[in-house]
Amino acid sequence: MLWCAGSVAALAALLTWRERAATFIARSQRLVMVVLPCATVLLGSVLWVLLHVMLLWGQNAPAAVALR
Repeated sequence: MLWCAGSVAALAALLTWRERAATFIARSQRLVMVVLPCATVLLGSVLWVLLHVMLLWGQNAPAAVALR
């Protein structure tokens, strides 16, 4: 859960950093070059963590661990 909270905080920091650009063009460049790729990685990692938490807490937890 700490990873998920940290990822959400990092995403919020990225979006705030994007909004602080001086011009519209700079905001657009920051969005395309930095925010979107980082948001993809952060949200993907959050989904990966949540999937594994659900697998470990699920009904077939021993079977999911044995498949690894």
